[in-house]
Formats: sequence, structure tokens, C-alpha cells
Amino acid sequence: MKKNEYIRYWDIQPWTLVEELHGTYPTVDLIKFPSVDIDTLEFIQFSKDYFDFADQDYERDRLFDKKSSLFFRANMLLGYGKKNTFVLNYGKQGNTNDVLKSLFGTNNFKKLNLKEDTVLMRLIFKFPGNGFSWHIDGANSYKKLFPKESESAVRLWMPLSEWDNGHYFQISDKVISHWKPGDTYQIPWGIPHLGVNFGYRPQITLNITGCLA
Repeated sequence: MKKNEYIRYWDIQPWTLVEELHGTYPTVDLIKFPSVDIDTLEFIQFSKDYFDFADQDYERDRLFDKKSSLFFRANMLLGYGKKNTFVLNYGKQGNTNDVLKSLFGTNNFKKLNLKEDTVLMRLIFKFPGNGFSWHIDGANSYKKLFPKESESAVRLWMPLSEWDNGHYFQISDKVISHWKPGDTYQIPWGIPHLGVNFGYRPQITLNITGCLA
């Protein structure tokens, strides 16, 4: 960072733009679903076998709508970008959603009371030094695939790897740590959240969007 960039940072104060765009959101309690049985090694092997179908994703300007575009630009002014928000994200390309659902298993869908045929899964690998900034989900991918179900769908977050130092997830003002693979929490629509990996092991998580049975 150069001196003029640092001075401009304080002149612009880009965090005020994010706060203005986000507005004031209520705090919510954590909603925990039943924990499920997970074989972490199966999902790691899947990530190797289907590597070419991963979205290599990171924070950037995304043209969903004017408001979200302004939010992403503010995040980039804050310093978020490819170097600190990079993830491998599976489930959107090819048949990976179907394969992930098969790995997850019908019994686990029953434990969560989810209709399997309404589910979109996103398997996410966060590497040390990377994470998702404070944001609100738009469910754009789900809405495209399941337009009729999108109004009644829920979004769940689940770690597939053991908690480790430097790993945490936050929903509203509640910070989650010391999890076990298969622990499951709901991310209510319209509620900000984030997840980061400032440890030294990869962090593997699963986002599940679908309708309750």
C-alpha cells in the first residue's frame, strides 16, 4: 500500500457505503438442525475427480443488480479480492449437483427433512488466508434452477471438515466455532453472515438450499 492509497482510504471510508447499502438488520438466534453423518474423505476425493467442474470463485463486481454491484465495488475498495477471497466452489457445473446429492445420501436428507429433488448443493473449499466477507445471500443460482421452489426454500450451512484454529463462521452476531463435520445451521434469508479461514488447514463446507418436506 502506498501513502496516497492509505490517505484516500480514510478519505473515502468505503465501509460507510457497505453499511448504507446493508441498512440495519435484526440480530437472530442460531437455528440448529440435526447433525448428519459425513465422510469427509469422500468429498475430498470428489473435489479431485471433478476439479475441472469447480468454479474458481473470488470477490469481484457481479452484475446481479445495481445495489449488489455497488456492494461488491465497496468490498474491493476495502481490500477484498482474488488474493484473500478465493474458493473452489462445486455444484453448479455439469452433473456435480447430482453427484454431491448422491454422496450426501438420502438418509441425511431425511434427517434434515429436506425434499431431495428440490436441493442445490454447493461444496466450498476455503484455503488458508481466504474467506467470504460480510454479505447477504441472493440465491440467484437456486432461483434459476428452481424458480417455483425458491420462495419456500431454506438455506443451510454445514462444515464437512473438523473445526481447526483460525476457522469460524458467523450468522448475524453469532460466531460458530469448534464444530464437528455434519453439524448444520440455517442461514435465514436477509441475514448477513461470513466465513473465514485464517488457519493453516483447508476448510470444507457445504451450502444446501432446498425445501422442507
